[in-house]
Amino acid sequence: MQRATVFVAGLMLAFAAHAESPAAKPAASATMFTVLKAAHLFDGKSGSLTSPGLIVVKDERIVAIGKNAAIPADAQVIDLGDATLVPGFIDAHTHITQDHNDDWAKGFYEGTLRFPVEQSFHAEHNARVTLRAGVTTVRDVGSNDFIDVALRNAINDGLAEGPHMLVAGHAIGSTGGHCDSPPAPPDRLKPSGTLEGVCNGPEAYTAPT
Repeated sequence: MQRATVFVAGLMLAFAAHAESPAAKPAASATMFTVLKAAHLFDGKSGSLTSPGLIVVKDERIVAIGKNAAIPADAQVIDLGDATLVPGFIDAHTHITQDHNDDWAKGFYEGTLRFPVEQSFHAEHNARVTLRAGVTTVRDVGSNDFIDVALRNAINDGLAEGPHMLVAGHAIGSTGGHCDSPPAPPDRLKPSGTLEGVCNGPEAYTAPT
C-alpha cells in the first residue's frame, strides 16, 4: 500500500475555508475542535515517527500533538488512514511573484509586457500552489513593482491563499549586475535606477530618491 504524506498547513487551510462558509460557521462564542488522526506523525524534533499520529486543533490553532494527545468529546475527528503528518516546510530563497520558463527569452518578454496587476494574479497562483505543496513560510528575496508586499498583505488579510511571507521588495545590485535589467534599447525599456534596486556604492544606497 502506498503511504501518503499530509502537510498540516494544507489541512489547516481547508479547515479555515470551511469555517468561513456561512453554512458551517459556528456561533461566535462556540469553540471548534478538530482532530487529525493518521498512522504516523513526524514532529521535526524527536527524529522518529510517532504512531499513531494525533493533532488537536482549537479553532485554527494547533494546541496538542502526539499519540497521547487528549481528544475533546465534541471534536470532529478526521481519520487520514495510513498517512504521515509532518510540519510545514520553510523555503528560504524564493521569487514567488515571478514565473519560471525554460525558454528564458520567452519568459523575459512575457514578464516585461505584463502589467503589474496582471503579474499579481500569477503571483497569487504561485503562492497558493506553494502552500498546498506543504511550504508554510517563504523568504522572498526580490520582486518587481512591490508585488511581493501586496501579496503578503493580501495573504495576511485573508484575501489570498499562500504561505507566511518575509519579503524584500526590490533586490539590490549594481549597474550591469544580477539585479539590473538585461541590455535593451533605451527607447524600448527604461533603464533600471535606484527605485528598481540598482545602486553603485554606499552613497547611492543612502541617497534620497
